Amino acid sequence: MRKTITKKWLKDKNACRDGVEWFLEQKDKSTTSVIKQLKKENKHDWLNWLLARLMNYKQYVSYAVYTAEQVIDIYEKKYPNDGRPRDAIEAAKRCIESPTKKNKDATYVATYVAYTYAAYAYAAATDDKMKLKIINYGIKILRSTKCIQNKQHK
Repeated sequence: MRKTITKKWLKDKNACRDGVEWFLEQKDKSTTSVIKQLKKENKHDWLNWLLARLMNYKQYVSYAVYTAEQVIDIYEKKYPNDGRPRDAIEAAKRCIESPTKKNKDATYVATYVAYTYAAYAYAAATDDKMKLKIINYGIKILRSTKCIQNKQHK
């Protein structure tokens, strides 16, 4: 995980102007501090945006799958005959377990659908408790990888 966030990094990631301005007002630019402050201020949408951009491929797909699974029932009730989101989730899970070129190629479209659906699912999760649950999982993903990386470097 990045140790610090910079204005340049945010602009390279196409952060919104309001988000960049908020960031520039922060004294501590460390990633951990920025995450904590966004969470404290209930800026869940901005925090979700940031988490997704801090993650590597495997983390990102895991986060998308988790997000989609939290609210897939909402989609399936509205579109009971559309199995694409569920298929995309399963394809993405296979890619998480074995991110080989063959699996990535085979699931590229499905993963894109899972990502698109996860974005829809996050937006559909209007309940702040659900958004916070999703965000906390994203933070957990970043922290667990950091611990794994630290163990590997010792």
